[in-house]
Parts: sequence; C-alpha cells; structure tokens
Amino acid sequence: MVQVKPFVIDNWVRQFKHLASTTFHDTCVQPLSLQELSQFQASDSSLSPINNLNPLSYGAVLGNPSLREKILSLYSKDSVEPIDKLSLTVTQGAISANFLVLDTLLGPGDHVICQYPTYQQLYEVPRRAGTDVSLWRTNEEKKWIPNTDDLSSLVKENTKMIIINNPNNPTGASIPLAVLEEIISFAAQRNIIVFSDEVFRPLFHDQFAENPPSIMYFADVYKNIIATSSLSKAYSLPGIRVGWVITPNPDLLNPVILARDYASLSVSQVDQDIATYALDKSVRSKILQRSLAICKRNIDALERFITLHADRLRWIKPSGASSAFVQVIDPRAGGPVDDKLFCERIIQESGLLIIPGGLAFGTEGELDFKGYMRVGFVCSAEKFEQALVIWGQCLGQL
Repeated sequence: MVQVKPFVIDNWVRQFKHLASTTFHDTCVQPLSLQELSQFQASDSSLSPINNLNPLSYGAVLGNPSLREKILSLYSKDSVEPIDKLSLTVTQGAISANFLVLDTLLGPGDHVICQYPTYQQLYEVPRRAGTDVSLWRTNEEKKWIPNTDDLSSLVKENTKMIIINNPNNPTGASIPLAVLEEIISFAAQRNIIVFSDEVFRPLFHDQFAENPPSIMYFADVYKNIIATSSLSKAYSLPGIRVGWVITPNPDLLNPVILARDYASLSVSQVDQDIATYALDKSVRSKILQRSLAICKRNIDALERFITLHADRLRWIKPSGASSAFVQVIDPRAGGPVDDKLFCERIIQESGLLIIPGGLAFGTEGELDFKGYMRVGFVCSAEKFEQALVIWGQCLGQL
C-alpha cells in the first residue's frame, strides 16, 4: 500500500474551520456567485455562464474546444511560440493537474529539485512515487526568491525536474524574468524538465514593476517545460474545479493524458461552460480588475497593521499571489512564537483561523519557518478588517 503523508494545511483547516467566525486562511479571491459572474457583460451579449442547450455528455476529453482556445489565449503575450503549438489538457483544478504531472513524469530512480517553502503537494507527490527530492531553500533575506547559485550543489546525475511555484504560496514572492532565464539555461544544459505551478498568475500587485512571464515564455528556446494553473485563485471560481496542464512538448503531456483516463474521464460540461464565459476577454478583464482591487485594498490594510505592530511582526511584502508570510515575534522571549500553539490559541479563544506557517510549510524541519503565519488577504474588506482587529488583540497579549 502506498503511504500517503498527511496534507498538513488541509488537515488544519478541517480540524478548526468549524470554530472560525473570521479567517485569514483563504487564498481564492472572494469567490464569485453565478449571479455576480453573469453581471460581467461578455463580448457577445448573447452569452451566459451556463449554456442551457449544451448536452450534458462527457464532452471533449481534453477540454471543450472553445474553453481550450480561451485558455491558450492567456499565454499569447508570454509565449514567443505561436500558442497553437502549445499542448493543453483541461483538468479538475490545478491540484489534479499537479498530481497528474508529478505522478506520471517522475518515479523511483529520479531526482527533483523543488523550491521551498511551497505547496506541500509539489514535493510530497514525487516522494510518494519513490522520487528523491532536494529542497531548494529560499529565505527572507533574499526576499524569498530562489538563488540559482544553489542549483549546482543540488543537481545530481539523475535530476529529472526542477519544480517552481510562481508566484509562490505561501510567501507571495514572484520569480523575476532574469532568474527564470537562469533556471531555463541551467535546465537546458542538462536536459532537465522545468515544472512551474502558476495557479496564482496573474495576481501581481506592483503596477509599476515588470511582472514575470509564464514559463511558456521560453517555449521557443526550450521544450522541456510544463505549467499548471486554474480558475480558482485570481479568477475567483474555486468551486467549478477547472484547471489545466500546458507545455510546448507533447511528449510531456501524453503520459498525463493517459493517466487521467484512470482518474477522471473529463471535466463537467457545466463547469466548462462557466469557465468559458469567465475567460471571455471582456469578462476576464473585469474579474481580474476586481481581484486586484480586493488584493490591493487588503494588502494596504495589512501593511498598516504590520507597521503598527512592528515590534511583534515582520514580513517581506508580497509582490504576487494572495497570501503573505508574516512572522510573529514574542517581545518578551525575543524570538518567534510557536506558530502551532499560537494559532490554536487564537482560533479557540477568538474564532480567527490562521494557517501556522512553520507547521504547514516547514514540514522538513522543526524550526523551518518557526513563528510564521500564512495570511490570506482575499476576503471582503469588512471581514479582513474584523480579522485584523482580532489578531491585534491577540498580539497585545504577547
């Protein structure tokens, strides 16, 4: 029997969510209702989120053609390669896409280098398959951006894949174009696959910065790249479970397609209809404007809060994604709090649900990211302000 290591963050939420009156744990930007989505006028006024005439069959296994076309259009600015040369399959969310990629392309005898901290799935699924995993550790001093100088010490003869998460969960750090170029150059010289989880694209928060492209930007110079994404985070539609895998190399996608036949024949036609509507150019633009506005408003509030509590909180302001990694300091002890005990006390005493960063993301060492909290900043302004008030009261008790 395959031993599955517990997914710490999901177990934490299941354990305590029923106690929560307010929360920092969400990273899907304030999910839309169908009614709210339909108020965003599509380019064609006759379109609606659900096509009542569409037969509820299995549909196209790799994704409905109209949806595939719209997903491919997301990469038109990033990819120098014509987008019709990119291979694509639609999946049940990015979590399914990630699992299929990692479970089919890796196995015993392989070695991968994985950015750390990151979503636990990205290194535990390879381990489940018997793959050797080296963690590419990042730190606050380098603004959580991977240092490519470290790759030479991590690479092995059997290194098959480098795994990145851009923008990153939980830190919100984005890997700049120059660093991506160095990663691609390193991988190309050794024929290593570069896998990029891009589920938080295009949530970038500095309007004056040059935001990094998708890894598909390099499709014309290196084929052994593959990316996943979904409509759950930036597009505020986690409930429809629509994600995808994309690559310029069909040889990387074919095993994924074969494996998905055993897990999910296709994605719901209704979900794909909603996704197709959401990715209409006009609707998509309005959704992203809404998402970025929500993030900006709450990041600004969080920044003021951290400044107010500078003796107890430290962070690197996130450049992307929908969460911040904030360390809580006990001023009496002069060091970080025990994040697990701190978050347990808060949820039990005040009903505020926070993800303990050391517990959920420091799974490789007891002191990795001690005292850090993953703070999602994507709920309504009223709920976010309420959560900050409660958190401030808890900090005052340190």
